[in-house]
Amino acid sequence: MRIVLLGDSHLARVRRDLAAIGPDVTNAAGGGASSLDLLQQARRAGVRGQDVVVVSVGTNDAAPWSQVPLDEFAAALTDCLGSVPAGSGVYVAPPGVDESRLAGTGDRTNAVLDRYRDAALAVCEQAGARIVRADHVIAPLGPGAFADDGLHLGGRAYDLLLPAIAEAVRT
Repeated sequence: MRIVLLGDSHLARVRRDLAAIGPDVTNAAGGGASSLDLLQQARRAGVRGQDVVVVSVGTNDAAPWSQVPLDEFAAALTDCLGSVPAGSGVYVAPPGVDESRLAGTGDRTNAVLDRYRDAALAVCEQAGARIVRADHVIAPLGPGAFADDGLHLGGRAYDLLLPAIAEAVRT
C-alpha cells in the first residue's frame, strides 16, 4: 500500500519525516496549493486503486487574495475524493492560524478557516474519508504549534500531527 500526500504546504513541508506516516509515501503536495490543484497532483503522482490518499486543503482556499468560493471548494474536494482511484482517503483538516503573527491585515482568519473546515468535514463524512482534525491535534501546543509566520506548522506540531495521520492511514 502506497500513501500519497496531496494538497498544500501543511503536507508539502513533510519531507524528512515521511517514514513517520508509513513505509511507502509519495509526497505530491505543494506549497500554495488549493482544492483546485488536487486532481492535477493526483494525476502527477499516478494514484492507483490500492493507494491511500491523504489530503490537506482549505488554508489557501480561504486566503482573501485567492479565495476559492466555498461551493467550488466543496465541489473540488468531492470531485477528488470521488474520482481519484484510491482505495481510501484521509482528510487533514486545516490547523488554523495564529492570527497575531500573520504579516498584516487582510490575511486569513480562523473564523473563515472554520467555514472551509466545516464544508470539508461534511464532504469527507459523506465520502467515507477518515478525518484528522489538525486543529484538535495541535491544540495542546497553543501558539507554539506555529512557525514564526503564524501560518505554517512548526516542528513540535508535526511531532503530534504525523502520528495522528499514520493512525488514520492504518485504520
